[in-house]
Amino acid sequence: PDHEMHPDFFYENSMGFLSRAVTLFYQVSPALMAMGELWLRLFSCIIAPLVGTYLIAKEIRPTSNDSKNKESDWRHDRRQAILLVLGLTASAVLFTDTMYVQAYGRTNGGISLCTLIILSLRRSSKLSSYKKRFRFALMAILSITGFLFLRSERGGSSISDHPGIDVASIEEGLYYSKDNSFMARVAELWPEENRSYNKENASPLPTGDSRTGIPFLVNSSPHQTYQRLWVQSQHDDESVAIDIAFPPDGVHSSTKPVYLVLHGLNGGSHEEYVREFVVRRVSEGHTCVVMIARGLMDTPVFGFNVFHGARITDVDDSAKAIRKGIETNQMLAGVGYSMGAIILSNYVARSGLKCHLDSAMAVSGGLDMRENLNFVRSMRLWQPMLAQSLKEDFIMDKFDGRFRQRLTKEQHLALMRATSVSEIDVHAIVTYNNFDDLMNYYTEMSAMGDSSAFQASHMKSVGLSDTKIGRIANVSIPFCVFHSLDDPLTTWRTMGHNPKELVQTGSGHIMMYLTESGGHVGWPLGMNPAKHGWKFMNDAVAGFVNSVNTARLEILSA
Repeated sequence: PDHEMHPDFFYENSMGFLSRAVTLFYQVSPALMAMGELWLRLFSCIIAPLVGTYLIAKEIRPTSNDSKNKESDWRHDRRQAILLVLGLTASAVLFTDTMYVQAYGRTNGGISLCTLIILSLRRSSKLSSYKKRFRFALMAILSITGFLFLRSERGGSSISDHPGIDVASIEEGLYYSKDNSFMARVAELWPEENRSYNKENASPLPTGDSRTGIPFLVNSSPHQTYQRLWVQSQHDDESVAIDIAFPPDGVHSSTKPVYLVLHGLNGGSHEEYVREFVVRRVSEGHTCVVMIARGLMDTPVFGFNVFHGARITDVDDSAKAIRKGIETNQMLAGVGYSMGAIILSNYVARSGLKCHLDSAMAVSGGLDMRENLNFVRSMRLWQPMLAQSLKEDFIMDKFDGRFRQRLTKEQHLALMRATSVSEIDVHAIVTYNNFDDLMNYYTEMSAMGDSSAFQASHMKSVGLSDTKIGRIANVSIPFCVFHSLDDPLTTWRTMGHNPKELVQTGSGHIMMYLTESGGHVGWPLGMNPAKHGWKFMNDAVAGFVNSVNTARLEILSA
């Protein structure tokens, strides 16, 4: 406990005002700046056309400003200059942003930018107070845009080089091994409506950012009651909490598949999309078990072994315990979202034939998180908000004392000033748990962390042979990877660069369902996403699991 620790651990008591202010700045400002930039990018597709329409209207029907009030003229010019800068910035985003370029190409953004430059120059010539300042802002915008355009290609062969415009080079679709008759049967049984996300049913949101953020803003899920039990870890003195939800009648079905759900980073059984999945499945008669990551949802951790993403033993212990409570031939299906999907994938790959699950589906979780180390866009726009929540809820409020005891003063201060999840991982995971470095941690955390056969050329420098497949070939159960190519948090590169070959590895039990759009744990439907919630994503999981169960029963009854 903090009150029993030596005062020397609380180094900030001796810090000056300036150092404290710098730490506070790092704890607050990155998330706010990221949110502001994210909103600008989100609405750029609306701002640029609106400003363009306004300027065209002014060209067609010009209005004269006959006011003799200099202050009024100054305010009018200021509003005009701000409007022009906003429109140009929005059009520059359309021309240079990875998500917009991937969705609509360069042409639309280029036309918008050129049109607004011409119209803005004409409009600015009529300004009397802000003409020079606007021209300076215009040159700054064009310089930055040109710089970003010239850096559209990858800068070099090292993982530390800038990634450029990271447009997906793999195609959407359902990938599976046709040589594996069981997986071919699963693909045949999987209902088309559960795995068809396209312009006909998808929400008309512009990019992966909006398909990720909007559902979290507008969706809600019904209340769900859980029964909490504890599973003793077989590897240390801790216990893992599992929240169990039964069908509405309170009676466990011995014939329907049981779901083991792994939630996202800093989540739990209360997480909106997890709760919605559980509500949908229990209404169909299934029993759902949500494994709570160590320390989350205010669960106790008595020693120093707090959560980290490379630990798969808790999944193994939970699955083993659940297996003892269900029928011999009853299916136990694993479902992982985001961070939970990363852990689930790693567990399925590492456990091989000893896996206690009958099937698994990973949603928006990377197979090779080494690729995410250079996903700069995610680190700048999304990770600061996740990092702030993680620091406040998990580190500062819960386990700060443990981190202070394991880290030096300098390391703990760097942790408090971390602005991304990757930076938090450096000290809260790598240093705390004695991993070699961040690359080593991501290697151990990933199902394809020891593979080089499906890596991009810039990753070959890690020293592995180009043909090494690694532990992903050990997958022994039907395992589906569900990912969107416009995921703004986990790059499409974490899926490997050849899904056709990837699904052929090992015994051919890997299936990949890749969609062109959908965002991160998103896939909103219709004009009103709140009406449908996370229906497509969660029903896709159920569709796959039910198809696997049907195929299994066909074999058992043959």
